[in-house]
Amino acid sequence: MKTIKLYRFKDSVMRKMPLFNEGRVLSSLNELMGLELINTEKVTEFTIEVEEEFDIENCSRQQLIALCDACENFIEHHFITTTNDYDVI
Repeated sequence: MKTIKLYRFKDSVMRKMPLFNEGRVLSSLNELMGLELINTEKVTEFTIEVEEEFDIENCSRQQLIALCDACENFIEHHFITTTNDYDVI
């Protein structure tokens, strides 16, 4: 078995964290709740145990989403976006 990390943003699954501005990361749930009027985006980091012969390149998007949905070990990262669309992505 080997461990891989996948990141899910909306309906996309990728091997690397999307390029959000790290200065805009929210460090606590209290910060998120206090900023109701600010737009935020969520990226979920999944740590998944897979077989040694697992090859992410041969998986469809639906298969990767199913792996993420079945995973119990995840971290949610919340980022502030600006009001002029997604210029911090």
